[in-house]
Amino acid sequence: MKKYIIYSLLALMPFTWGCEDDFLTTTPDDQLTVEAFYRNVTDAEGALATVYAQIGASDRWDVTEVNFVVEHFRSDMCMPGPDRYADWTAISTFTNTEGNSRSTIYWEDAYRGLNHANQVIEKVGAMTDDKIKPEERAQIVAEAKFLRGFLHFRVLNNWDKIILQDAAPTSEEELEKGLSEREAVWTLIEKDFSEAAADLPVVHEKSNLGRATKGAAIAFLGKALLHQGKFGEAATEFKKIVEDGVGGEYELVDNFMSNFDGSNENNKESVFEIQYSSVRVNGRHIGHVSGKFASAPETGGWGNIEATQNLVSEFKSEGMIATTGKYDSRLYATIFFDDPDVNVFGQSFEDVFGAGSERAIFRKFTLSNIPESDNAAWYSSQNIPVMRYADVLLMYAEALNESSSADAAKPFIDEVRERADMPVLPSGLTQDQMRNRIMHERAVELAFEGHRFFDLRRWGSSVLEDKMQNSGKPGAGNFSLDEHAFFPIPESETNSNGAL
Repeated sequence: MKKYIIYSLLALMPFTWGCEDDFLTTTPDDQLTVEAFYRNVTDAEGALATVYAQIGASDRWDVTEVNFVVEHFRSDMCMPGPDRYADWTAISTFTNTEGNSRSTIYWEDAYRGLNHANQVIEKVGAMTDDKIKPEERAQIVAEAKFLRGFLHFRVLNNWDKIILQDAAPTSEEELEKGLSEREAVWTLIEKDFSEAAADLPVVHEKSNLGRATKGAAIAFLGKALLHQGKFGEAATEFKKIVEDGVGGEYELVDNFMSNFDGSNENNKESVFEIQYSSVRVNGRHIGHVSGKFASAPETGGWGNIEATQNLVSEFKSEGMIATTGKYDSRLYATIFFDDPDVNVFGQSFEDVFGAGSERAIFRKFTLSNIPESDNAAWYSSQNIPVMRYADVLLMYAEALNESSSADAAKPFIDEVRERADMPVLPSGLTQDQMRNRIMHERAVELAFEGHRFFDLRRWGSSVLEDKMQNSGKPGAGNFSLDEHAFFPIPESETNSNGAL
């Protein structure tokens, strides 16, 4: 898949649309049109690669300065660090407007990807058997449907109503579309993930690891159902992965931190992760700068993001009951914080950050040590996991708790806790007690992975409002459910789209 990502950069190219006037219908020999492009499986794979390229952000800066900002800075557990831009701070302090550049780029990147996905679905789907084998055509279309579902899901998580893109525009008039009701978008998302699961392979050969699989499609279908409160249906999908083995053989890796430091990519816990590479093509990076972004200036980073004390407190809330005699082991793998057991690249927290410092610095998505060669090494090639088996286990437990019983959910929470050296949950918990346990587990297991704000919102407006206004971070009091549960439609879209 690393090779496939490199190919995606070479495959990115503009497609030209024909004009109706007769004297303009002749296509120059040196230009490539959509109709002429899809000649064989290599062309089809190249077009699909452009969709994969888009889900990772349009350049290495956008991975952190757009995706991380949009997905993390509204959370009660993340905030901008000492080195910040105004648009980042605006999102974190809930003073952002429809002109915010970060949310605007996030929107534009997603719709660019949706346009590419629709082209692949339509054009590859129309390729005849003499150009592409039926099984190759089915898989490529399935991957494009998975990615279309993924991108629609990503946008719908951030905006209340979005523009549903279920076809590639063929004229200027079709470029302008109005907003769709959420139910209509959910329907397409479910359909895309379901149809993708039917034709995707359980595994890919080694050279294509990281491409969408049957398990990824089933997991995201379950997640889409969970976000809609369809708990019984969600449980049915997650069961296929966790108990039936339909989507593949997944299990938790022993070393929790290895999911995030680049040492164990596409492992047995990985359901779907966005692929990156340290290779440069024509001067363009395919890596990103998460190491610099997440690390503090004291450890060679830029200090762009930090954890709130709310997150530290959540980790410590059960006390020092781990089998190690310490706090939850995930705390030490996720955050550098003031504790005698915390080692910051060979030094104590106090030696690095000063006695009594209350700062909490993310360790996830940083390199395992301070590199000797600064900038080159920090442009990381490590993948970004967006769906781990641990997440599937927690979602399955939640779906079972809401549709069946707390006892049915318990084994899957216990499996996640045991990896963190934490004791199993007590028996006999009520549904409400189990729900609170699941909320805690998701907070600590998935910290700094882009789930927190969306989890809080789907758990109910009262939960979201309480957590945001009591986060203790600057600007927390600005949060308003009516204004900040979702982003406003970007100003650039409303200015250019006459249908809005």
